[in-house]
Amino acid sequence: MLSIILFSFVLYYILSIYYFEGLKGRDRTAFLVLSCALVAIVIGMRNPLMWSDSAIYYQEFVDVVKPLNETSSYDRPQNYGELGFFYLGVISKTLSNSSTFYFIFISAITMLFLFFGIKKYSIFPFIALYVYLGRFVNRNTIQIRAALAVAIIIWGTVYVTKRELWKYLLVVLIASRFHTSAYLAFPLYFMNYVKINRSYIYMGIFASLIIAAYFGGTIRDIVSQSEIANEWARSYIEEGSEKAYSNDLTNPVIWYQIFILFMWTFFEERLSKLTEHYYTIRNAYFYSTVVLIVLCQYAILAGRISTIFATYEMIIVPLFIVLFPKNNRMLAHIGIAAFYAAFMYLNIRQYI
Repeated sequence: MLSIILFSFVLYYILSIYYFEGLKGRDRTAFLVLSCALVAIVIGMRNPLMWSDSAIYYQEFVDVVKPLNETSSYDRPQNYGELGFFYLGVISKTLSNSSTFYFIFISAITMLFLFFGIKKYSIFPFIALYVYLGRFVNRNTIQIRAALAVAIIIWGTVYVTKRELWKYLLVVLIASRFHTSAYLAFPLYFMNYVKINRSYIYMGIFASLIIAAYFGGTIRDIVSQSEIANEWARSYIEEGSEKAYSNDLTNPVIWYQIFILFMWTFFEERLSKLTEHYYTIRNAYFYSTVVLIVLCQYAILAGRISTIFATYEMIIVPLFIVLFPKNNRMLAHIGIAAFYAAFMYLNIRQYI
C-alpha cells in the first residue's frame, strides 16, 4: 500500500509538470479543483483508528456530537475546546451519521480554503499542492483542527499585504474558532509595517541560534509554565512531537527551514517580481523559523507554532524552479519530486 501511495504521489508530479501546469483558464482551475477534491476524499476515507488523533475525533463524533435538532447550547466537546470545530461536527452529523462522511466533510472544507490560497498565490499551483502534501499530509490526517485553521490563515494572507487590518483580524478570529493557535498568526500583520531587509533576516537567525544554544533551557522552563502552551503541546501528536524531532539545534527541520528562508531571501530581486506577496511570505516564514529555533528545547510547542507559517513552503519552493535556466529545470523538478516524496514516506510509513 505504501509503495502504491508513493508511486501515485510521484506520478501526480510528473503529470503536473508535463500537463497540468500547462493548462490555462478554466481547464487549469477545473483540474486544481479535482486534485483538491480527490485529496479530500482519499484523506477522508482513511481508517481513523489507525491515525493518532483521528481515533479521538472519531470517538468524539460517535459518542458526543449530535445532530442539530438534538444539540443544545450547553453541549460542549470533550476532547478539544473550540466550539467552531464542534459545530462543524454537528452540521456533518445532521447531514449524515457516517464517520467517513464526517472526515471527508472536514477535509473538503480544509482543501477548499487551501485551493483558494494556492490559486491566489502560486504560479505553479499543482506543484504547490504536491509540496504541501509531502510536507504536511499528517496535518490533514491527524491534526485536523490545526489543518483547517492554518488553511484559513493562508487564504487570508492577501489582507496582510493590502494592510486591511479588520479583514485580517476577522480571518484570524474565524480560524481561532477551529484552533486557538491561530491567534499566533496575528503579529504577522504588524511585521509588514517594519522594513525587514536581508541583513536583518540573517542577523535575526544568527541571534536566534545563539539564544537557543545558551538560553534554550531557561526559555523552555518559562514557557512550560503557561497553561495554554501546555494545552497546545499536549495535542500535538506527530509533526512537532519530541518523538519526531530532536529537542535541540540538531533538529533537522530547523536547518531545513533556515535553508529555505535564506534561499528565498538571497534571491529576493528575482523572486519578489513573481508575487506581490513576496515580503509578506518572507516575514511570515522568518517568524516561523525564529520560533522554531528559539523554542527548540520545547519541540512540541515549537512545531505547533512554527507550522502555521511554515505552510508557505508550498508557495516558496515551487518558485525556486525559475532560478534554473529553462534547459536545466528538469533538475529542479527531480529534486522537488524526490525530496517531498521522501517527506511523504517519513510522514505516513508508520500508518500504512
